[in-house]
Amino acid sequence: MVKEYLQTNLLEAFRQSPLRTPLKAWSLVPFYAVISLAIGLGSGLLRFSFISAELAPLLLFTLFFFPSLFEEAFFRGVLIPRETLKHGRSRIILTITWSTLIFVLWHPLIAITLNRAAIPIFLDPAFLLIVAVLGITCGYSYVVSKSIWVPVLIHWATVVVWVFFFGGRNLVLEL
Repeated sequence: MVKEYLQTNLLEAFRQSPLRTPLKAWSLVPFYAVISLAIGLGSGLLRFSFISAELAPLLLFTLFFFPSLFEEAFFRGVLIPRETLKHGRSRIILTITWSTLIFVLWHPLIAITLNRAAIPIFLDPAFLLIVAVLGITCGYSYVVSKSIWVPVLIHWATVVVWVFFFGGRNLVLEL
């Protein structure tokens, strides 16, 4: 049963091209960008800071796989059934909320257990609110597109912008 679910849900989500998705799958991205910048800049969490160019190629590649691909594969590709859209608005809201809640809780758990240097930021309410809005955006994009690539690209772009332009790498790794 689990194997069948993963084949029909996650593997099919990997096969669905982001280029064939409806534009509405991307519709929350501008709202997410405005909300996260307002929260981040308003709280002082985000500060303009550019990363060293020598690290850029490696980080672009690394950030694509973790956190973006691996987290989206689980939080959207496993936790949200691809056919959620067929089950009505309340089911859509429930699955996106459930996935987002677990996604938000994941961040403090990772900080506490695996990356203690990230504790100050991963437990910051402003950061967790941005993570929640990202989770909603990625959840919605997955439900509408049925492609894991859409939320992966949204998540990856978010992390790249944070790390390259707002000091995210320094905040998490204390570098």
